[in-house]
Amino acid sequence: MAENADKVWLGTSWKMTKTIGEALAYVETLADRQLPDAVQTFLVPAHTALAAVRGRMPANSPVLLGAQNAHWAAEGAGTGEVSMRMVADAGARLVEIGHSERREHHNETDESVSLKVRAALDAALVPLVCVGEPLAIREAGGDREFVRAQVSAALSRLSPAEVCRVVLAYEPIWAIGERGRPATPEEVAPVIEEIREEVARASGGRGCRAVLYGGSVNLDNAAALLERTGADGLFVGRTAWDVHRFLKLVDIAADHSARRLRGGREERVDRPHAPNTPSGSVAKGL
Repeated sequence: MAENADKVWLGTSWKMTKTIGEALAYVETLADRQLPDAVQTFLVPAHTALAAVRGRMPANSPVLLGAQNAHWAAEGAGTGEVSMRMVADAGARLVEIGHSERREHHNETDESVSLKVRAALDAALVPLVCVGEPLAIREAGGDREFVRAQVSAALSRLSPAEVCRVVLAYEPIWAIGERGRPATPEEVAPVIEEIREEVARASGGRGCRAVLYGGSVNLDNAAALLERTGADGLFVGRTAWDVHRFLKLVDIAADHSARRLRGGREERVDRPHAPNTPSGSVAKGL
């Protein structure tokens, strides 16, 4: 299944870039490349290009398409808005919710994020929920508590079993955008751990589909962010807007997956099997 929890996730939101023609040129180059099975790739085009991109991609493409936003209401007098049902009809299989730019500039709140997460699941979409703290909160030492509260609010309308269907992306506000400072793995890892703890509480120990990191990810730091943060993948901005750089990031994710698999095999050889545990199984904590 495309959303296999064992895959390394690698995706990008194009934000307010790319005309339909530019979007199609990107996916045509992508379609010429056989993508590795170990990496779950995803693209989040602008609404205007979503249906065209869906139409140009092969029917069996492993790439998940997403929408950058959608309203929680099924329909109505929401001028300028689109519903979950509408983005699904245009080809989306996931929907980005709660990005810091929308929280800051479009009055997105923890309450509206929770409503959108609920609506996304009701429309059979994967919610991709963005969380992250501003610089002042980080400098005051409140980053873990702040992000945990955002995660708790986002999942508040879900049953424990439904939490398993959610993807979370930790994107510290101070690390994103053209003026963002790239975060170190040591800054990211404790917050990823905090997110997992809150997800475990909300899900009754089941976990969620994936926890990603995003924020000034580039070709130089992607491998370290995958190896040393505990994240299940990366949600990339500007670096991935060029399809050739995106494909290089896919290769980095595939290499990380291969190393992780080798590490799991070595652990099974070096450590005795626990009682009643099949020798071929590998547990992945989420």
